[in-house]
Amino acid sequence: MDAVVFTKSVQEYEMLSRIFVDELPETIVELGKLDGDYHLEHKYDIVVIDVDGALGMELVYNYREMFDGTFVIWITNDPYFAGMAIRTRIFDFIVRPLEEIRFRETVRKLRKRKLEWKQKLLFGKEVK
Repeated sequence: MDAVVFTKSVQEYEMLSRIFVDELPETIVELGKLDGDYHLEHKYDIVVIDVDGALGMELVYNYREMFDGTFVIWITNDPYFAGMAIRTRIFDFIVRPLEEIRFRETVRKLRKRKLEWKQKLLFGKEVK
C-alpha cells in the first residue's frame, strides 16, 4: 500500500508516518506538496489530509472526485465539516486535537479492512 500525508506540520507528518510503519509496515508514506496547487496526479491507497478549513475540504472533495476507492482520512480543527466528510464517503474524520491513539485506531481499522478485502477476493465471501 502507499499513502500520502498532506500537512504543513513536520512534527505531525513524522508522528503519522511512524504510526503507519508500526501498524501497516508494508505501507510507503510520502509527504504531499502543499504549495497552493493541488498535487493530485497520483492515486494513493490512503490519503491523509491534515489540513484545516476550506483548503482541507477542497482537498478532500477533489481527491474523492478524481480517485474513488481511496481511503481518505481528514484531520481538521472544525467539526462542522463532518457533514461534508460523510457526503464524500471518506474513511475517517478526526477533529483536533490530534491524539496519537486516535490515529492509531484509524490505521488499525484500515488494516482490518485491508485483510477483509483480501480474504473476500481470495475466498469470494465476506469474513465475519
